[in-house]
Amino acid sequence: MCPISASMFLELLKQSYSQGRRIGTAQLIDELSLGVSMAPPHTVLGTEVYSFLLKSKGFVDLYSMQELIWTKVGYVLGVNYPSISQLPPTEELVIQEAFYDYLWNYTLSGMVEMIGDKTPTPHFKDLAYETNVQNTLHKDELRSFAQTYDIELRGGIEVASEIAADVIQELAEKDAGCTFSPTPEQRASTVNMCSNILYYAFKKATARDTLRCIHIGASIHASMRWDKCRKFKPNDYYDFEHATAALSYCDAFLTEGPLHDLVTRPQIDLTAVNGCKVFSDIEAAADHFGKLCLNCS
Repeated sequence: MCPISASMFLELLKQSYSQGRRIGTAQLIDELSLGVSMAPPHTVLGTEVYSFLLKSKGFVDLYSMQELIWTKVGYVLGVNYPSISQLPPTEELVIQEAFYDYLWNYTLSGMVEMIGDKTPTPHFKDLAYETNVQNTLHKDELRSFAQTYDIELRGGIEVASEIAADVIQELAEKDAGCTFSPTPEQRASTVNMCSNILYYAFKKATARDTLRCIHIGASIHASMRWDKCRKFKPNDYYDFEHATAALSYCDAFLTEGPLHDLVTRPQIDLTAVNGCKVFSDIEAAADHFGKLCLNCS
């Protein structure tokens, strides 16, 4: 099974809308994925943070992250359902459940044909350009790979700390049995506290196993920046999302040579996070999957 991901779906929309390209590719992905998708990146990150904070509070009887990140292709970008406030709650719930079930059985090719050729997808051209400009300006400030990783780690935590603040408020509301409305100052204080908690958690290697998305994302971007002659390309942002998803939760990652070399560098050793095998050679990949099939038969 080759699961779908949000980055795969968005990258697919870059292909021309024709039977030989986008439509045909979607049909192939349907066949290989069995309709299974990973949850969108922000959901996976939020679930990792939630799990980390619960473990920090002493909860041990938790579902494995490996069991929590899967969904169906209709929800590859998140869960959506209609809200019709004019209806009685019971009727609205029936409609929402029916809509949820309808999307559960939807196919990627069906989504592609429904969208048609009307929806543009981000190409990250401006982001790649600005990133390269900033990296050139600050490259002489990088003294070691460890320092470069630390810079990228702080950037990843900046995003995750907002999610962590939401989780902490939710847990507090459950304990208190009521809802809270924190002031902007209280919210900022909680976010700052969460940022410190997450950052210092990475002083222990175990955090890298629980907070995989932050660690892998920071490692990949740090490797790119530490290779001071290497430039970001617009498509790198899709590729890095592919790599983060696969290295975190899949058994194998099939990619191109340059990204293969990047994620398997000894200084980051990202294959050790989840035991994911990385292949860029077609024959080696075919041999690996042939052995997997034999073991399953």
